[in-house]
Amino acid sequence: MPASLFVTSYYHALIVHLWIADLTMICAIRICELQTMNKNLLAVALAVTFSSSTFAGGILLHEVATFDSVSSAGVGNSSNRTDASAAITSPAGLTAIDDNSFAIGVQYLDAYTEHNGKGPADNNLSTSGKTRSFVPSLAYAQRVNDSWVLGASLHGDGGLGMEYDEGLVGGGIVDSISQEALNLQLAAGYQANDKLSLGGAVVIQHLMTSFETGNATNIDASGNSTALSFMLSAMYDLSESTYLSANYKHRVKHDSADIDVSVNGSDITPIEQDLTWPSRFDLGLQHKISDELTFKAMTGVEFWSQFDDAANNVYSLGTALAYSQNDWTYQGGIRYDSKMYDTDKMTPALPIGANWSLGLGAEKERSNGHRIGIAYQYRNMGTQDVTYTGPTDTIPYFTGSVDTNRIHVLSVSYAY
Repeated sequence: MPASLFVTSYYHALIVHLWIADLTMICAIRICELQTMNKNLLAVALAVTFSSSTFAGGILLHEVATFDSVSSAGVGNSSNRTDASAAITSPAGLTAIDDNSFAIGVQYLDAYTEHNGKGPADNNLSTSGKTRSFVPSLAYAQRVNDSWVLGASLHGDGGLGMEYDEGLVGGGIVDSISQEALNLQLAAGYQANDKLSLGGAVVIQHLMTSFETGNATNIDASGNSTALSFMLSAMYDLSESTYLSANYKHRVKHDSADIDVSVNGSDITPIEQDLTWPSRFDLGLQHKISDELTFKAMTGVEFWSQFDDAANNVYSLGTALAYSQNDWTYQGGIRYDSKMYDTDKMTPALPIGANWSLGLGAEKERSNGHRIGIAYQYRNMGTQDVTYTGPTDTIPYFTGSVDTNRIHVLSVSYAY
C-alpha cells in the first residue's frame, strides 16, 4: 500500500497507532537483534508489539476538502450547514439544504518532519520523513420531505503515511509506515422545530495498515479491518444571525484486526490486534455580523487519554472570519491544538507537540449557484527537544531535536 496521508473527507486526521510506535522503537534500538533473530523469535516479538488494545497516538487532521473547512483551518466544520459536506462534519446542518446538494473536493498534502541529534555513542544522527499525496472527498444529500434530509459521504478520517530517508531517527531500518482510515457515512438531518435541528450518521470505517523495514532484515506488515460507529449532531438558532452547534463522534473499535507479516519474503503467523479510533466532541458558533461579514468559532476535545495512560486529551480552540462581496467569499482562520504527549513520552514516529494551523482561501459563486473554491492551510505540529529511550533501557538511543514538523494543504472544491 503506498504511503499516503489521509484527512477527513479523505483527511481529518494524521494518526499513528501505538503498535507502530513501539515496533519502530524496537527497530531503532535492536538493529542487531532484528538482523539475526530467527522467524519464531521474531514472531513472538512482533506479537508483543502488536498486542496493545489501544489506538493511541496521533493527530486528527482538521480539514475536509472543501473551501470552508480548509480556509477556516477546520474551524467551520463544527457549524457547517453550507452543503452536503455536513454529512461528514455536522449532520444536523443537512437541514439547511432546500432540495439536493453535492460537494466534491481534492486536497494536495505535503507533510515533512526532520530529526537531528546524537546516538548513545555520541554519533551524529539525522533523518527526515515526508509524504506527498492527493486526497479527495465526496458527499451528496437529498431532501425527502419538510422535516428530513438524507446524505452520504466517502472520506478519510485520519491516518499517517510517511517515508523515511534514514529511518525514524537516523539509524536506518524503517523505510515507511502507513495507517489510514476510510469512512463511509450514511447521515440524516431532522428539523425538530424552527430553531432546533438534529442529526446523526452511521459510520462504516475501513482501516488499512502497513509497515516496511529495509537493511539486512526486510519486514513487511499489512492488514485491513472494518468496523461500525456513529455520530450525533445538533444545531440551535439563537437568532436570525447567530446559531450554536454540537457534534459527537463515537470511537471506532476494531476487534481482532489481523496484521499479516513477512520476514525476508517468508510469511510468519499473522498478528491479531484490537485497535481504537478515538471519540471526539466539538462545539461551534456562527454569528453574522453584517451582510458581508461572518464570525465563526469552535472548541473541542479528542479523548485519547481513555485509551493510553501516557496520552493527554487533545483540546482545540479556533476562530475564523468570512467576508462576502458580490459573488466572492474570502475566509481566513486559525486553530490551536494542545499536545497529545508530554515531551518525555513522545516517540520518534509521532513527535507531535502543541500545534497550530492557519488557513485562507477564496470561493466564487457562479450564476447557477454552484461554487468553486480554492484554499490553503499551513499546520505547524511543533518543534521541540526530545530524548528517546527504549522501554527496558536507561541510556537514550537518541538525544536531539525535532527541527521541522509541518504540513502544507492545498485544496480545490466544487459544490452546490
